Amino acid sequence: MKQPLKPPVWGNLWDIEKHSKPYGDLKMFYHTKIKVTLKTLGCILFVLFLGVTAAGAQAAQHVYKVYVDGLSCPFCTYGIEKKFSKVEGVEKIDIDLKTGTTLITMAAGKTLDEKTARKTVKAAGFTLRDFVEVQVGPEDTGKE
Repeated sequence: MKQPLKPPVWGNLWDIEKHSKPYGDLKMFYHTKIKVTLKTLGCILFVLFLGVTAAGAQAAQHVYKVYVDGLSCPFCTYGIEKKFSKVEGVEKIDIDLKTGTTLITMAAGKTLDEKTARKTVKAAGFTLRDFVEVQVGPEDTGKE
């Protein structure tokens, strides 16, 4: 009498000779399932890698608070913004006219020193009162 066919066990799925035609489709099913799972896992890991890389680049940004004396109108803020936009590495400029503060966000890996800030403010026709580097995290870059 012929012995009944048993389904393959996980350890033998890759052995083609052990599985005849009745289980060939089952082997192909498991093989396809494993390939899809590995591709999905690879995509998830890739997306996580991109997220970590982006967060690292964001954390490398430097933000500076520049206190300027003499700002009294929107035209004054425009002059400061125009001069700071010419400084290499400046990515974003936020000016608060009421307090006379300018928040300068530098591109990743770029920094701003007090000497350059003082020279830039003076070129705009104002006086630098104070220069402070603001500590920010990746979630609040550009905010105080």
